[in-house]
Amino acid sequence: MFLHNSFFDFGFSVASHVDTGRRRTTNQDEVIICPHTGFFAVSDGMGGLSFGGKTSQMIQQKLPDIMVETLSDYGKKPSPEHAAKLISKQIAKLSDAIYQAGNTGSRFNFGATLTGVWLAGRHAVFVNLGDSRGYILPSKKRNIRQITDDHNIAAFLVRQGEITKEEARFHPGSARLMRFMGMDPPASPEVFSCDVHPGDSILLCSDGLHGMIDDTSLPALMRSSKNPVRICERLVAEANANGGIDNISVIYIIIRH
Repeated sequence: MFLHNSFFDFGFSVASHVDTGRRRTTNQDEVIICPHTGFFAVSDGMGGLSFGGKTSQMIQQKLPDIMVETLSDYGKKPSPEHAAKLISKQIAKLSDAIYQAGNTGSRFNFGATLTGVWLAGRHAVFVNLGDSRGYILPSKKRNIRQITDDHNIAAFLVRQGEITKEEARFHPGSARLMRFMGMDPPASPEVFSCDVHPGDSILLCSDGLHGMIDDTSLPALMRSSKNPVRICERLVAEANANGGIDNISVIYIIIRH
């Protein structure tokens, strides 16, 4: 389905898919689809917490209204820099509210990842807390770009040069988040602004997908169809074929003319 809104200079097509995976019996992933504001996100409830799944549900319920308010503010001063400041402020505010609602004692009960993208002007503004990921596959380039950084101990060790990115996939620190929705306030989401062009593709996914599919395999899957629904189905099927050890959530966006 071709979509358009007045705050993004291009059209776009979008699809999403959430799957429990082969090893889990319940789902704690959520996708947030807001085409009228141009905002899309995945949220993965943190395993081991009493209300990890409830946290991702809270995020899914609250973000659409938050983005309507944010879009109104953006319209007063449309620029990628202003969009980045607005989305960072709103995500931090929501994270702090989650902390105050259930994490004020000695034990954390609420927590989830959040990786989103806001299509504004000629830009994709990514926001991230946790280890779900945002990627761009440029139309005229072979390789995919991971835009967001993983906020876990394994990724920190990669940035320090102590382990490789491939080693991080199987490192025990990959399951230990350093930042997440519901973290000790003030929350510190990362924001990344990228130019986009017609033909570019954007992928948002939980670790149930990127933990099962190596980045080098993603471009072929993403270019295997022009239909974003089929792309989502093929990505999820590949993650399950490779083990499917966690819930899998994916959003796939194609930028159109």
